[in-house]
Amino acid sequence: MNPAPPVLRSLLAAACLSCMSVLVGCPSNMCLVKVCKGDMSNCRCSWSTCPSGSIYDTTREACVCEQGRVSLNGACLTTAQANEYCGKGSRYQNYGCVAVACPPGQELDQDSGTCLAKQQVDQVAQNMGVPVGQNEKLGCPPGLVLVIENAHTASCVPPENACARDETWNGHACVKTLRCAPGWVFDPARGTCVAVSTEDNHYTVDLQAWTTATYGLSGGNGTAAFCSGFNKKPTTFGVAAGATARLRIEVAVSAAGRNVAQAQVQTAAIVEGSGLPVTAKGAEEILRTARELLASLVGQGGKASTELARTNVLCSVTNGARPAPVPVPASGGF
Repeated sequence: MNPAPPVLRSLLAAACLSCMSVLVGCPSNMCLVKVCKGDMSNCRCSWSTCPSGSIYDTTREACVCEQGRVSLNGACLTTAQANEYCGKGSRYQNYGCVAVACPPGQELDQDSGTCLAKQQVDQVAQNMGVPVGQNEKLGCPPGLVLVIENAHTASCVPPENACARDETWNGHACVKTLRCAPGWVFDPARGTCVAVSTEDNHYTVDLQAWTTATYGLSGGNGTAAFCSGFNKKPTTFGVAAGATARLRIEVAVSAAGRNVAQAQVQTAAIVEGSGLPVTAKGAEEILRTARELLASLVGQGGKASTELARTNVLCSVTNGARPAPVPVPASGGF
């Protein structure tokens, strides 16, 4: 969107104009120019600061996603972008990220995002040295969730580590986070939606605010959306059964020329305490997750307030127990 002429920018900075056939709105995810036919009830927005993929709804007086787009993390994304944001092993469905549902007897492979037949899961168990007999399957102690990390290994993780990307653990179950309007993202530290756009005459993302809300406040814990992308893979990080590792992760989001559509992210992680770098595969998993989340920023378009934003967060990776054979229910279900 082209910048406003200097005179109009001055007017926008001073106040919002009203009571005209052409109205100028307040900046920051608002309608800057309304064109009305006849009375004020028949208006359309001809110029707004809404993010890409959204339009300004003059009835609701807010930015809303265009038809065919879905709202995730402050952006209006295509279905393909939404699936990328939800991450491997999940899909966007019914207004949120949902884990791929495998048929009875099959398990989801977190590495490939595909379902493994029971015979393949039994092979994973065999690769781990866990014998699974007739009328048995690979499972976990009560209170833990079985995760097939890849075709060679599996682990048992706490249920909070198995939530979808747009969910948090409330102590009893995974629950969806607040759905925010375009240009706003859910900030877990505050428990509410926060604006990530700045006051300007076109859509401008506050890059540091977006980075903090998406990955976590520097010096604190990483968000569930970020950590859950990889903390369900403890053996990938070399975490033994019954142990927990705390990872210190540096996240840097850059937007060369302040172009949001070209934004990139880099990560670096060490194991807190030892100061050693995480495993090579673990580093790949962290970067993959960071890039999946970045999809919601790139989808917003517009300009960034700065070319670089950073945060440094902690994510815990827990290996609750080693998987073991458990009886298959008498009904034959899995």
